[in-house]
Amino acid sequence: MITFGRKLQYLRRKNHLTQKQLGMAIGFSEHSADVRIAQYESDARTHKEDILKKLAKELGVPLEILTVPVLSEPKEYSAASFWMHELAVEL
Repeated sequence: MITFGRKLQYLRRKNHLTQKQLGMAIGFSEHSADVRIAQYESDARTHKEDILKKLAKELGVPLEILTVPVLSEPKEYSAASFWMHELAVEL
């Protein structure tokens, strides 16, 4: 599964932002902005809801883009396909 940190790093780079620029844009101090974003990108730090909303807004994406799990391994696709078929009536 693609981690939150990997999604965040991708979107930050796509928006041509440094870690410091993104951190400061969402309200972190200049001295800690890059460190905090680096921690999120390495999945060493867990985000809070308010931070998540600020990140989504600054990166120009719906909140779900950062929060909904994204499959990346063949076995994950197989499992998802199985459950989508099994639970089709409920979905």
